Amino acid sequence: MQKRIYQFMLLLALTALVMAAAGTAYADEGPTEPAVEESQPAEEPAPPETVEEILEQIPENIDLVVVSEEGVEPLASEAAAEIIVEGDPMWCPDNDTVTPGDPECTISYGTFQALIDALAADALLADPLYEGHGIIWVEGTYSGNDNAQIEFDGSVLTSLQNLTIQGGWSGSNDKNTSGTSLVDVSIAFVNWTGNITLQDLDIAVNDAQDDAGFGLFISNTGTVTLNNVSVNSTPLNPAFQGDGAIIESTGDVNISNSEFDNNEGNGMQVSTTGAINLNTVFARNNTLTGAYLDSCLYGDVTPGLCTGSGAVTITSATGNFFNGNGFPDGASGLIIDSGGGIAIDHVQANSNALSGAVLTSADDDGTGNVSVDQSQFNSNSGGTGLDILTDGSIALTAVNAFSNRTGAILDTTSGTGGIDIGNSNFGVNNTTQPGNTWTGLHAESGDAINLNTVVASYNGSNGAYLIAEGNIIVNTGTFSENVNSNFPEDPGLFAKSHGGDISLIDVVANGNDFGAGVVLKTTDGTIDVSGTSQFDQNGTIGIQAHSGDGSITLANIAASFNTVKGAYLSTYGMGDINVNNGTFVENGSYGIYASTSEGDINLNNDTVTGNGVTDYGAVLSGPNVFVTGGAYNSNTEVGLKIIASETAELDSVTADGNGGNGVEVYSASTHGPICEGEDVVNITVSVTNGSFNTNGGYGLMIKPGPEGIVDVQTSTFGGNGLPGYLLDLSEAETKNCDEDKEPFEPKDPKIVQVPPMGGIPVEQECDLFSSTILELPNGTWMNVGCPFDGFSNLEEVSQDNLPGRLGAGTNFVSAVTVSLTDEDGNATLNEDGTITLNFKIPEDSRGRGYAILFWDPTLNNGEGGWVEMPLYEFGTSFRLNP
Repeated sequence: MQKRIYQFMLLLALTALVMAAAGTAYADEGPTEPAVEESQPAEEPAPPETVEEILEQIPENIDLVVVSEEGVEPLASEAAAEIIVEGDPMWCPDNDTVTPGDPECTISYGTFQALIDALAADALLADPLYEGHGIIWVEGTYSGNDNAQIEFDGSVLTSLQNLTIQGGWSGSNDKNTSGTSLVDVSIAFVNWTGNITLQDLDIAVNDAQDDAGFGLFISNTGTVTLNNVSVNSTPLNPAFQGDGAIIESTGDVNISNSEFDNNEGNGMQVSTTGAINLNTVFARNNTLTGAYLDSCLYGDVTPGLCTGSGAVTITSATGNFFNGNGFPDGASGLIIDSGGGIAIDHVQANSNALSGAVLTSADDDGTGNVSVDQSQFNSNSGGTGLDILTDGSIALTAVNAFSNRTGAILDTTSGTGGIDIGNSNFGVNNTTQPGNTWTGLHAESGDAINLNTVVASYNGSNGAYLIAEGNIIVNTGTFSENVNSNFPEDPGLFAKSHGGDISLIDVVANGNDFGAGVVLKTTDGTIDVSGTSQFDQNGTIGIQAHSGDGSITLANIAASFNTVKGAYLSTYGMGDINVNNGTFVENGSYGIYASTSEGDINLNNDTVTGNGVTDYGAVLSGPNVFVTGGAYNSNTEVGLKIIASETAELDSVTADGNGGNGVEVYSASTHGPICEGEDVVNITVSVTNGSFNTNGGYGLMIKPGPEGIVDVQTSTFGGNGLPGYLLDLSEAETKNCDEDKEPFEPKDPKIVQVPPMGGIPVEQECDLFSSTILELPNGTWMNVGCPFDGFSNLEEVSQDNLPGRLGAGTNFVSAVTVSLTDEDGNATLNEDGTITLNFKIPEDSRGRGYAILFWDPTLNNGEGGWVEMPLYEFGTSFRLNP
């Protein structure tokens, strides 16, 4: 208020000075004598003021116009205008016909606050001079003249509407701009009902004169536009706040060619119900989140729904960078929560302490699709490179996500959208583009998943983990050198469809150290693997495929040099198994192991060679088995073993040089003992044009059942260790299947209600209970499984007591501390058992994603930091602190 009065009095003083100079005295005429009445004595005149005394009365930052003896220079003249515009800033109407210095503009002021005070005083007039849409011109040489926060309050500046702050102005009677203007205090726009635009402005808060906790704050109901704006190096205030820019709006927010770097809090936060558009934006090396963009405002009005519906778009011809954020505590580079879909391209979110980018576009009614193009999400040490949750579809093109904890997590299961990924990498090699600590690509779809030219290699667990309600298609992909720890259920590629088909074309999954090449599962759909697909040198199985009523077809594939099996195939319904022109060389136990419940098995022209390594070349079990062509040679046990319940047909089959029998054919009853009273199965066997030579046992052994039918024609049996062939029509062996078995009586868990804090450690009693469950009042519980010999404790932790700050976009739900100790109170581990933690999810939060963060005290040279725990994946377990 005092500043406004001072400005108002300053205007009056200026007017008084101009009025006193109205009567002009000329130097060569002498002083003008005043007219007085003789009857009244004249008062002694005051001594005239000197020029110096008059000049001392003029306030700072006010220019004086000196006129010549020839007359007064008009205020509207060019010369006067040049003098007027020498200072800054200056407000002018936003009008193409108005130029800075024109009569419609204010005078220029030495500080923003002086201008704001003048505009506030003008707004109190019955007929304000300065109203409507305007531009404040700030000279390029302006450099931190303000010593306190600059606040534009719409409830005070009531005559103004849309407002633009234009930096880099030439300072002349023109609209020329070059470079930027520097402001060294925070700028705030509050209670503003119009649009706000900032251009060519640098904001770098000096903590000696401003502890607002932000560099730029905008709260308005119009659009917000920032172009060539930097808000850098905002320091922490006493409340530990140091954000770059905070924008709260109901209109669109457009930010281009701007940067928000090195702030001691978050780089940039935007929340609006409108759209958010970024073009060439930098948010780097901030202590917390680089950029948090929210056009959803989830649950602000209706639980479970976004309040806003604006899309979020990030684009650039040269790049948007959200790198190096979140140190030391742990935060992410880019977090988006959109009410209307997300489209980003040319984005880098690399080397952040937690995750690279976390993108959400989901609520109960559906919000929009997510697309990511030509972007990188690498080396985010504590979390996921790219994390997307949407109830629409996801499309990734030319995306890299490597050297993170998890490469990418993609989830459309909140809706029915599909996932499409093309020309993208989630781990390429172990040098320049290394894999991720855990899984390279984790995708769960409410519809289909399509991968085209995707690489997910050199990851610690799964290369790619895909689960879909619809079809899964992988065309030209590489999933090699994954599973670097002993997690035997993990493969290079895991794909599971809950009813759709799975198709692999030209897929390579080699050298997955401790797991399989690929594991494929579907319920009623088909599985087709073709092209030049290759599944070699894996730690367990080359290719594992399981279906229900759908068929499995492998064509022209190679699955060799695997530790356990080349191919492990099964159908549990009516599905057939077809293997054509495949190569299965030097696998450990089995080259091919295939079984069906009701479908047929067809093998055509396959090469199954053991070379003294493989035990069984192929083991085939199903109602009808047909083998045409192919070689099953040099296996240590049997070349080809068939168990059928109806028919077994072999045509032009070679089974030479095996350690045991060349070929063995059994009925379902003769392969092993059957239960007493069970019906005996007899089968029909046909063998034509076969070669069964130089085997260690029989060339061909057939046990079709006592009433089985056998037809062998035009086959050769030479050089076998036993006679060329054996036909065994003996009765099936039986066993008593009704033998009494000691019933298994499971133990119940020990359930203990514990207080939020200060609870006594609970002793594990594995001789009496299956596990110990500790349950907190807020619904969170922990299950410590047996075997474990020791004590466990579970306590709540409030947000105020967290060991590190959380960045913008990461909302606290709950936290706990878990401890395991021995009887002496020393920390211990449950190495042979398991620990299960269950957090209660808030109600009305179905369209949200959640993460569990672990405080790792070993990070940052012992100062600690947050680490994101991986998602659940079938068959996978993770160390808490890898």
